[in-house]
Amino acid sequence: VDTGVAGDMSALPRQEVSIHDLTAPLRETVAASGVVNGTAHLVSQHTTVALTINEDEARLRRDYAKWLLALAPPDAPYLHNDLEQRPETERDLAAIERNWMSQGKGTLEEFMAQEPLNAHAHLLASLLGTTLSVPVVGGELAIGQWQSVLMVELDGPRMRKVGCQVCGYVSHDDEQH
Repeated sequence: VDTGVAGDMSALPRQEVSIHDLTAPLRETVAASGVVNGTAHLVSQHTTVALTINEDEARLRRDYAKWLLALAPPDAPYLHNDLEQRPETERDLAAIERNWMSQGKGTLEEFMAQEPLNAHAHLLASLLGTTLSVPVVGGELAIGQWQSVLMVELDGPRMRKVGCQVCGYVSHDDEQH
């Protein structure tokens, strides 16, 4: 395909807030796409996972987690976490029916029994962002020397996926440019 390639990357986070470097698998995806100049588009496939570009350093990871949890403490009284009051509207019920019950995952009661208290994670994911676009120049990610593409898990541990599509100009070795 001359316009790019789609794929996904997975990681298994180990704690409530954890940061995972996706730079190496993204570089592999870009190389496999053959795109020389273009963009790698990433999207979190989860409402409690964010994406960002920053330095990947152990102490900064801990600072990041501490800061995020101070910004949105998990034990604050969020309305979303008041499971006894959910679903509140017909629209909420329709979403559960569409995304849970119609897929054979179980009843409304079974959905509510497995529902985590994770309003803080939803809020933080919205604040940080769930998509990234990274330029590709000369077949390489156009990021700075100290920058890494990071997945921020805000409600782990869970297996997570990040969708990726690389679009742009694909060089063909036999063409003259």
